[in-house]
Amino acid sequence: MSDIMLYILATTLANNIIVVQMAGVDPALAFSKRQVVAKGLCLTMLVMLPLATMFTFILQQAVLTPLEIDYLQLPLFVTLIFLLAGLLKILLPKINTTLGERLEIFLPMAAINTTLLGSVLLNLRQSGTVLQSVAYGLVTALGFALVLLMITSIHEKLEYTDIPHPFRGLPITLVTLGLVAMSFMGFPG
Repeated sequence: MSDIMLYILATTLANNIIVVQMAGVDPALAFSKRQVVAKGLCLTMLVMLPLATMFTFILQQAVLTPLEIDYLQLPLFVTLIFLLAGLLKILLPKINTTLGERLEIFLPMAAINTTLLGSVLLNLRQSGTVLQSVAYGLVTALGFALVLLMITSIHEKLEYTDIPHPFRGLPITLVTLGLVAMSFMGFPG
């Protein structure tokens, strides 16, 4: 049990996809303006990331490695992520109407999100099983959600503070992201 908790904490905090791995910085900058948008993207990533890591792991192990066509990894993974987003956009409203309606506008954003592709590629570095890939995707999505919601909350507080003119907008967001990244650097020890 302690190994599982250590893995969850390590992936969520010490190896966070946004502030440590730097694979999810673009959504942190683009979607940190409003809490509703950030929550929708976080929920979408909680659905998409475990599925994407699972399917790309299976594709890598069942097709790419045995046929020795690893050079097709990137275009096939991008295509698979787009197909997965499209399939979820069609199937989710039939499975759960509330979830389908909430994620409908966020699935295309998640498909072009660098966090997904970065997580998939980082997952393949680890040798493991399909279940470990799903766990990695879920824990990475939790870390993504933690940082994105934190930055969004800070960004909303900064809207009502007196910030010098040159720092308004993107510059203060980058400074905030840098400070959050520095705070996360303390987790590994």
